[in-house]
Amino acid sequence: MLVSAFSMPMKRCKGKAVNIMLVMDSSSSIWIEDYKKQLQFARDLVDNFDIGQTNSHVRVGAITFSRTAHLDIPLGRYASKKKLQNAILKIPYRTGETNTADALHLLRTEIEPKMKVFTAPFMVIVITDGKSRDSWSTRYEASLLHKLGVHIYAIGVGYYYDLKELKSIASDPVRNIQLVSSYSALENIAKHFGVKTCEDITTPPPTTTTTTPKPTTTPTTPKPTTTTTPKPTTTTTTPKPTTTTTTPKPTTTTTTPKPTTTTPKPTTTKIPRLQRDDQSAISFGYDLLSMGAYRANMVTRFINTLLPHTGYGNFAVVTYAHCPTSFNVPITSLLNKSDADIGHSIKLNVPGLADVVHQIGNELYKESNINKTKTAVLFIDPMVSVITPGVVSETEKLKQKGAKVFLISVGRKEWQNKLLVRSLSSQPYHRYTYSAPNYNRLVQRAEYRPFQYRKMCKGYRL
Repeated sequence: MLVSAFSMPMKRCKGKAVNIMLVMDSSSSIWIEDYKKQLQFARDLVDNFDIGQTNSHVRVGAITFSRTAHLDIPLGRYASKKKLQNAILKIPYRTGETNTADALHLLRTEIEPKMKVFTAPFMVIVITDGKSRDSWSTRYEASLLHKLGVHIYAIGVGYYYDLKELKSIASDPVRNIQLVSSYSALENIAKHFGVKTCEDITTPPPTTTTTTPKPTTTPTTPKPTTTTTPKPTTTTTTPKPTTTTTTPKPTTTTTTPKPTTTTPKPTTTKIPRLQRDDQSAISFGYDLLSMGAYRANMVTRFINTLLPHTGYGNFAVVTYAHCPTSFNVPITSLLNKSDADIGHSIKLNVPGLADVVHQIGNELYKESNINKTKTAVLFIDPMVSVITPGVVSETEKLKQKGAKVFLISVGRKEWQNKLLVRSLSSQPYHRYTYSAPNYNRLVQRAEYRPFQYRKMCKGYRL
């Protein structure tokens, strides 16, 4: 279907003049294959326009950014669409941090001088999959572009972008925001987005180029009005100025506060999303003994941060299935004991991850629990968690009973048996598994990008 969509002629934007700058993310968070998909999206987008170097054509330029920003294609360099598209596909892949502010600064230095020469409006398309390293500078640079009258679109890719930051970049925080789940999904919006940008071009040119010069020429002609001025004075036009008492009427146009009263209404429409389902429950589980104090505290922070964004009516946290009477062994005599007896002096039944999962099942499916929707979230760490046959068996029992099982893996270390780990969650696993490189990032994502966990959160709200 995608092939047929892009094989259709896209001559929808003929006769439109605009200056377009593409600002594309090239940071380390993007895989090389996804970066190529981003370039392909840019190439397909260009196919919507009549490319040229005059004020009656569409000029296109490109900037990529990671640790620093690079002007890969100056605005209006190519007069041929084919040459421009080939140049876009050849833009090198660079890695580093997400320095969006530097990209917007370079963008302003590129287009500000040309705004004095090029008569067509200026349009910018920013594509990113992450949060910039300096949000304040990003917002500041975006505000300077807004003051110049640049029309900016912001496209967020994946689940790690900062929605508030995207809204600060876009000229219109509602209409000019586009969110897609992956770089592959960019293909699906190439045609639609090209048509949208083309439609947005229709209004700026006539207002900036044709209407402004005309009023400047018409006020110079009313010289004959100087000859007509004595006539109204003799024709007793004095009552007419008295009729100018209509001027206070516009002052009574108290309609201006009405839009201000309408603005809070959309905020009140979000209230229904906060309603919780009293017949739903989510249970978080991790092995406290293997995780230790630091990991347990960070997981607790994550849960506390994420819970307000969910719509569950009930929740539980299971960290161990049973507590041994004591881990301590008092002073015990070894006299008159055989080596075999001494070798069995310590008997301790320590609960593990399998016991935690078993206890989660007991909590979710005990007789007093009438919740229809049951969700289990299991935290594991490749540094300390051991996936035993018991863990696999207990998670399978949970799924067979109808619970949705999500898996959150924290840590950079690779799992030795990825297939075994993936089998723990509900299937398909990629919809029910999350990962974070460390616990700080886990908490930060819950604080700044909780929407990435929306599949796990019933009744999720922003």
